[in-house]
Amino acid sequence: MYNHTTRVIENKMEENFERETVIKNKIHIPRKLPSSLVRKTRSPFWKKLIKSIEKKEAETTLEIVKTIDKQKKFLFLPHPFLEAIDTFAAKSIRQGMCNFIFFYDSSGQNQWILCQCTSFVDAIFSSTYSGKHKSSVNDELLLAAIKRVFKAEDKADAKQCGIEKAIFSGYLLDQTRPYHHFYDQLKWLIHLQTKKPIVSDKSFFAPKYYKRNPSFSKNYPTFSMFPLVIGSNQLGIKLDKYSDQMEKIVYKDSLKDLYGGIINYRWNQAIRTLKQLPAKNKTLTLWFGISGQKRIWVEQEDFLPALVQQLKPWFDSFVFFIDGYTQYECTTNDHPIKGMKQTGISQDLEIVNSIRQKLLPFSNTHIVNLVGQTYRKKIQQCQSVDFFIANAGAGQLTPHRFCKKPGILHSNEKHCVFSMGINNTTVKLVNKSLVNDVGNLFTKGKNIEAKPAGLGFISYSIDVQVIINMTADMLKLKK
Repeated sequence: MYNHTTRVIENKMEENFERETVIKNKIHIPRKLPSSLVRKTRSPFWKKLIKSIEKKEAETTLEIVKTIDKQKKFLFLPHPFLEAIDTFAAKSIRQGMCNFIFFYDSSGQNQWILCQCTSFVDAIFSSTYSGKHKSSVNDELLLAAIKRVFKAEDKADAKQCGIEKAIFSGYLLDQTRPYHHFYDQLKWLIHLQTKKPIVSDKSFFAPKYYKRNPSFSKNYPTFSMFPLVIGSNQLGIKLDKYSDQMEKIVYKDSLKDLYGGIINYRWNQAIRTLKQLPAKNKTLTLWFGISGQKRIWVEQEDFLPALVQQLKPWFDSFVFFIDGYTQYECTTNDHPIKGMKQTGISQDLEIVNSIRQKLLPFSNTHIVNLVGQTYRKKIQQCQSVDFFIANAGAGQLTPHRFCKKPGILHSNEKHCVFSMGINNTTVKLVNKSLVNDVGNLFTKGKNIEAKPAGLGFISYSIDVQVIINMTADMLKLKK
């Protein structure tokens, strides 16, 4: 609760702020961002917007952001801390998970910077005050990002040719983490009902009815925004009407892909043919999620051979869709995958190959490798799946959230996304009492000494028999 002690601490932080080093154009970067943004704003527009974010008033915030979206060629917003001063957007710079939009008044003065991360505004930087609101993401992420921006800007100073109004070119739909892409960005892009295009070279998924990467006159600079309202984490990681509509659109739009639809149709026909054979030739089609990076299930490579061995009395053949790293949708030869994304795909492929080798003694198994495919292609393939086993992070998105298949989720002792979506009937989570965390195995082999890590990186051990028993029970396999 906000109290007198909190106010005193924030006042001291603001006093320290005045002693910070001035960084380019009088923008100050404090050592720590105070959470008093709503109190410091003088503009009624910004005060209302920030209050609605802090109070988790999604509908109110959405309507305010819609008014911004409806502005035409250029974007004009009131200065947050100076009364009766209008400012225009001059440029934007993307850095990590943040997007920074630079504003100036008509004389090129009174600069301020809007920082977007998971909500429409997470922080604002200016010469008079820099701070965040009470539900913003952590300081380290925001401050590290803006420091990198100014470091790069200093190197580019020689190329600066004055300050101009920038054309609002469109939305950056390209968060590097799937969860944030869908539930922080795409969810709100859909509900903005915007006519503005998507201007991203890298995006996990975008409905086909959106315009992509338009060309603009070189006479004006351009800027872009994240399509944000209130971050999913700030709303409590709950499934609401906004998420529900987004999931339905992703699912339906994926199945409209004609070429993919033909492939999917033929594959489903083959699966149905197998399933229509006499009972002695019954096939289990299982979606199996793996991870070669963070939150690794240590026994994942041994699970499928053990499952086949124990389910032989009920199934004569098995089709395993092995899912891992997902590719950006608009990756082309002009924008090849590289860096961490390529490393992640390579690590997952090593696991697929290991599982393939361990299944060699079983001639009645077939693997469909989905590592490196797009969400659109994965959703198409998932149509023929009977059951899924996946991690409770982004690994659940295709089978659980988009395709609504029955299955089992697993994770470390503390991490679970969308626990509200687990109904314990068609979708169950492995009981945490049966999970043993083993530490951080991120990007390393499974024999290294466990290291301390955040919840998102902790790997874990679950006896394969636990999940086999759950599978048999949920499939109602009786001896």
